[in-house]
Amino acid sequence: MLEAWHMWVIAGLVLWIIEIFTPGFVLGVFGAACLTVAPFAGANVSFKMQLLIFGIATAIMSLGIRPLILKHFYGREPKIKTNVDALIGKSGLVTEVIDHPRGTGRVKIGGEIWRAITRNESLVEIGQKVTVREVEGNKVVVETVTEKERIAS
Repeated sequence: MLEAWHMWVIAGLVLWIIEIFTPGFVLGVFGAACLTVAPFAGANVSFKMQLLIFGIATAIMSLGIRPLILKHFYGREPKIKTNVDALIGKSGLVTEVIDHPRGTGRVKIGGEIWRAITRNESLVEIGQKVTVREVEGNKVVVETVTEKERIAS
């Protein structure tokens, strides 16, 4: 027959296993609190006292340990842009004339060809260097690189 401390240990381990698959270190706090209560349950402390210890342990870990864990694991990562967000600010080369009224225009950015438009609907010739300002659906919105910007880069 399972004793009370067995149940606390099982609950703690199950919560820790589930925590592996969820972000935020929430279930891990409850799992750690369960494991904290287990020795008290093994010492035959009353169930009401076990619940009180569980509540106190949960509060302490939520307010004290959880912020430290989150800071340690999530605070150091630089915000790296990925997917299409990584295109913003990159330079490219016009491979097909960008003519907004005709709906044409392609640029090569980092080895990939993208459909391109300009906000001011200006004509951009093949071979001109452009900078991506935003991504709109499957098109990049570009601006031409001025001579001053070209020399600076």
